[in-house]
Formats: sequence, structure tokens, C-alpha cells
Amino acid sequence: MRTITVNEIVAIVSALVAGLALVLSFARDKKGEIANTQAIRDKLDYISDTTRDTREDVRALDRKLDDHATRIGKIETKVNDHARRLDRLENKED
Repeated sequence: MRTITVNEIVAIVSALVAGLALVLSFARDKKGEIANTQAIRDKLDYISDTTRDTREDVRALDRKLDDHATRIGKIETKVNDHARRLDRLENKED
């Protein structure tokens, strides 16, 4: 049976420590990556909510514009009617 020398023991222990350090490094990186991914998801959720709110506000403004356009059309019709009446009254007086 072959005996293991001190140099071989040191090499094996060094390889185990290096492997353990590598595994721990990957685990730490994975935790950081998970935290980073969660932060990105939170930001995307915020952007999505803001976009949804903006879309709803734009739709409300469109409805108001349509309502105002209808009102302006009615007012223009009334102004034209009154202008015609005034013209008729002025023509009768002449």
C-alpha cells in the first residue's frame, strides 16, 4: 500500500478549499442575481402600472374631448340660428 505524503495531503486540502470557495462564490452570485432579478421585476411592475394608469387617463381625456366636441357643435348650431334671426330682424327693420 502506498503512503500519502504531506505534499499530497496539502494539495488535496487545497483543491477541496478551492472547490468549496468556488461553490460558495456561485451561491453568493446566485443570491445577488436573484435580488437583481427581483428589483428588475419590481421596476417593470411599476412601469406597467404607470402605463395602465396613463392609458386610462388618455381614454378619459378622449371621452371628454368627444363630449366637448358635441357641445361645441350644439353651440355653433345655436349661434348660427341666432345669427339668422338677427339678420331677419335687421332686414325687417330696414
